[in-house]
Amino acid sequence: MKFIKFVFVSILAFAVGCNDPQPEEAKAFDQKMTEAIEIHDEVMPKMGKLTKLISSLEAKVDSTNAEVYKPAIRDLKKGHDMMMDWMKDFGDEFSKTEINDGIKLEDVDSLKARLKAIEISKKEAEDMKEQVMMAIENAEALLKE
Repeated sequence: MKFIKFVFVSILAFAVGCNDPQPEEAKAFDQKMTEAIEIHDEVMPKMGKLTKLISSLEAKVDSTNAEVYKPAIRDLKKGHDMMMDWMKDFGDEFSKTEINDGIKLEDVDSLKARLKAIEISKKEAEDMKEQVMMAIENAEALLKE
């Protein structure tokens, strides 16, 4: 009897799973969402470092060396601003459900539109990460001189 019950439950689970496949666009959306969040989570802890580097460089600026330090300060501030803008835009664009639980749309056209939006957001996150990392690296090198 237990065996028959097990077989029945297995068949039922298999049938339900096969009848509700997740569209490829939804899978791609969820993957891009995960990647975008991972980029954010990697860069966010560096925001304090950006602020400290800005302060350190600003303390070194005087009338004779401003042209040496100001570009590095500008790059650090740009990285900081890119992170703040990305987070705001990301929060405005994507719902908490999309961020935390994945996409639940079934309409392929809607899925394609949401996929395009997360691809853009992920690219912006990559650009932001590149700016932040480059700015930190350059500022630290400048401070070691």
